[in-house]
Amino acid sequence: MKGREIVKRIMENKGVTNAVLSKRLGLTQAALWDRLNTKKAKDIPLSTLVEMLEQLDYKVQIVPGDTAIPEDGYEVERIE
Repeated sequence: MKGREIVKRIMENKGVTNAVLSKRLGLTQAALWDRLNTKKAKDIPLSTLVEMLEQLDYKVQIVPGDTAIPEDGYEVERIE
């Protein structure tokens, strides 16, 4: 799953709207929309993903490849 898809899924699961997340990030809703829906880039940069996930009470961790993903966890797919 791409980073932006993960953010959208977490938002949906937690009931966080674009308005709420954009306010937490200090962005306009239009700027958040661009981050989540742009077709200009394959995915959002890791630094942006970390910033967004922090506002949703999630974090990025680096673990060995054979580590099990928790039920409420996500794995970012490789972008080619």
